[in-house]
Amino acid sequence: MEKVYRLTEVARMLRVSPLTVRRWVLEGKLKAFHPTGTRLYRIPESALREFIGEEWFSRIVTAAAEEEVVEKPRGRRRR
Repeated sequence: MEKVYRLTEVARMLRVSPLTVRRWVLEGKLKAFHPTGTRLYRIPESALREFIGEEWFSRIVTAAAEEEVVEKPRGRRRR
């Protein structure tokens, strides 16, 4: 099964706004789909490779793996 990315993941990898990625999808520049029963976009790896090219894709995936961005905990902050 092919790997799929969320809109925010693609935005983080390409260092652009999630709104920019959404605009690319709506303009038809980047192929994406909605999983059944949701309004969220999912972007197949093959579509991302096609959009940015094989060479850039391998560089971006390698850089993302090295960074290992740690997500902030969600919820209320205690003071």
